[in-house]
Amino acid sequence: MEDQLKTLEAMQVLDDKIGQYRLLQEELPKQLNEINEKVEQATADLLMGETEKSEINKKQRAIESDIKTYQEQIKKYAGQLSEIKTNKEYKALNSEIAYLKEKVSEVESQLLLLMDSENEVNARIEQYKAALAEAEANKKAKEGDLKAQISTLEAKIASTRAERNKLAVTLPVALIKRYGNLIKNKDNQAVVYNRDGSCGGCGFVIRQQMRIELQLRKKIVYCENCGRILINPASESSNESG
Repeated sequence: MEDQLKTLEAMQVLDDKIGQYRLLQEELPKQLNEINEKVEQATADLLMGETEKSEINKKQRAIESDIKTYQEQIKKYAGQLSEIKTNKEYKALNSEIAYLKEKVSEVESQLLLLMDSENEVNARIEQYKAALAEAEANKKAKEGDLKAQISTLEAKIASTRAERNKLAVTLPVALIKRYGNLIKNKDNQAVVYNRDGSCGGCGFVIRQQMRIELQLRKKIVYCENCGRILINPASESSNESG
């Protein structure tokens, strides 16, 4: 029975390692996703900036077209002034020219504001480009290493599992099945130690008779509450029995 208890302890140590590897296995893809998400976000930011600039340029071209139209009308009306016969018509045409000049001044002010906006967007675009370059460089530097780590972890899990299974086949089939169910359903903890008279898995107080059985290490003892395999550390049992 002592050999079985030691085998169960050794199997739990290996399953603890597998559990740690699996946690890393879950964490590394998250890191990889975060790297890819930063590249995607930086790309989206740059596209947004360039789209905003494109919209500003479109408005600038429309205003420049309006200015050209107004200036052509002003030139046309100015040329007609010499042909006017009455004072009333002269005043009316001058009034129209003055109105068009005000419109030119108004849209030129709008154009200046758009130029300021364009400068601001250009500055942001440069920041977005720098952020994208940094994100892509970070991806290039880390992506391969993370993928290699993920692959290495898979190999370590397989190797550790094989080592555990090699131990498992020395145990009775029923005990192996129970151990496997506990690993699956009890947070990867099938074997726990007696911690000051309580179950190391759930904290349930161990009855005195069971404590004696744990000290003797002559049988498999299960926690009456959580069902995990309870064990006294070998050194503690030998000291107490001695």
